[in-house]
Amino acid sequence: MPRVFLKYKRMTSSAMAPHQAHPDDAGFDLYADQTVYFAPFETKRVSLGISIELNKGYSSEIRPEPGFAIQSPVKCIQTTIRNGYHDEIMATFTNLSNQSNQINKGDKVCQLVVQHDTQVQLTNLDE
Repeated sequence: MPRVFLKYKRMTSSAMAPHQAHPDDAGFDLYADQTVYFAPFETKRVSLGISIELNKGYSSEIRPEPGFAIQSPVKCIQTTIRNGYHDEIMATFTNLSNQSNQINKGDKVCQLVVQHDTQVQLTNLDE
């Protein structure tokens, strides 16, 4: 199996590097690079302070971090990051509570999972 390289760049001096707690973990923990306040039921994007680069043929997904997902009413929206996107990664969160909430700078809020892209041929069955 080919080795996949996940290269990252800190876009701010305060950004935290992606972290893989165990070598066999599927994802890398990502951290909020800003404090964000949420009104009830509000959706916002949160800076993670990094950009990434992957081998050709791979993309990544932002997924909920299990601990944060259980503890907080602010939920991460799963998002695909296409190969070739090199701007700062932002994660989208929605406050599912009728009370105000916040994400604090430095909170472990989501995970980055790398996946192999499959080439799919689309066929129109109407023709």
